[in-house]
Formats: sequence, C-alpha cells, structure tokens
Amino acid sequence: MSTDDVGAENQDSDAPKEDAKADVPAEDKTVEIGKSGDAAAPKSEPKQTDTLAKGAAQPGPPNGGRERGTMVPIVAAFVAGVLLVAAVTAVIVFYRQASNRGDQLDAHAAATTAACEYGKLISTYDPQTIDGYLKKVDAASAGEWKDQFAKLGQDLKGVVVDAKASSSTYDMQCGLQSGDTESAKVLVVIGQTTTNVNIAAANKPPSKVELVVVAGLQKVGDKWLVDKFDLPILKQMGN
Repeated sequence: MSTDDVGAENQDSDAPKEDAKADVPAEDKTVEIGKSGDAAAPKSEPKQTDTLAKGAAQPGPPNGGRERGTMVPIVAAFVAGVLLVAAVTAVIVFYRQASNRGDQLDAHAAATTAACEYGKLISTYDPQTIDGYLKKVDAASAGEWKDQFAKLGQDLKGVVVDAKASSSTYDMQCGLQSGDTESAKVLVVIGQTTTNVNIAAANKPPSKVELVVVAGLQKVGDKWLVDKFDLPILKQMGN
C-alpha cells in the first residue's frame, strides 16, 4: 500500500467522526452544559421569588400613606385651634385685668376728688349761708357720720351765728390711703382760715390753721359719700 492510499484511508476514517458530532442533538448539548455548571444562570429566578414573597409579607403603603397624609392637616388644625384658644383666652384675661385695673384707678381718683370737695365744703361757712351749708354737708354725708353731723349741725349753727364766725380754705391736699371700687380712705389736709367777732374786734388778722383728717368714703349709686370725717371743731362741740 502506498503512502497516498494510507492518507486517503485516514481521511475516510476521520470523516465519520465529524459527522457523528454533528448528528448529536441540541438537547444533549444543553444537558451537558447544565451538568457542567459553566453557564448556570437561571438561579436568579428563585431570588426574585423570595423578594416577591418578602414584599408580600410587608404591609402595603398606599392605604397607610393616605391615612397619615389625612391626619397631618387634622393634627395641624387641632394644634392651631388650641393655640388660637389660648391666645384669645390670654387676651380676654389681660383685657379684664386691664379693665378692672382701670376701673379701680378711676374709682380711686373719684374718691379722692370727692374727699377734697367735701373738705372744702365742710370748711367753708358763714352766718349768712349756714342753713344751706348744713343741707349740702348732710347730702354729701352717709352712715354714722351723717347721723352725727345732723345732731351737731344746730349747735354749729348757733356758734357761727352768735360769734359771727366764718371759715374758708386757702389750701387743700388729698391723698388716697386705701380703697377699692366701693370704699376708700383718703388723707385730707385742709388749710383753713377762720375769723369771728372777737378777732375782728381786736383788729387781728384771720387765723390760719391746718387740719389733717382721714375721710372715709363709700360708693352709693354713682356718688362717693363721706361716712367718716373727724373734724376737730365738731369733736369739741360733741364733748
């Protein structure tokens, strides 16, 4: 056998081998690849399943999110309402306190003015006006002091007429000691000028004295009336 025949024979023997490989079905190759594990990528599918399972176990956010979104403005409105009520309450309390304070200050001023007017009234008299004087003092008085002055009034009238006594004021100072909207105590300092028939006969100038009196006042209706007034001359007449 020649060399050419051997080569040809070898070529003939190799050809069926290539045909055999080509005849192997694709399914077999797939099985072989799966067994080798070189391209085993389908493992990702179980992971997706696990992820979906975990997600299904967790509560879904749509309903809960809507509920929380709805509660936020409600809570905010409630807080705003509470703050508004607190602010309005504070304003009302402040207004009432300021109003009460203003009323009290007005009452103190009115009581002090009434005390000064009364001090001038009771310290101003003469024989010609004594009757009107007694009526005015009685109208501006109250309580026990009103009764006391009513008893002493006629005695005072006799002294004024007999002695031709007269009195006026040259100074008047008043200061609140204590009080509220219904009652008050006022310190009254009266600069009083007096004269009588004896002083006139002696050609002496009218005498000047300062009287310090604590006047008690009470609110009767819309007026402040004096219910206590310790005038020294009336004490002397009472004794």
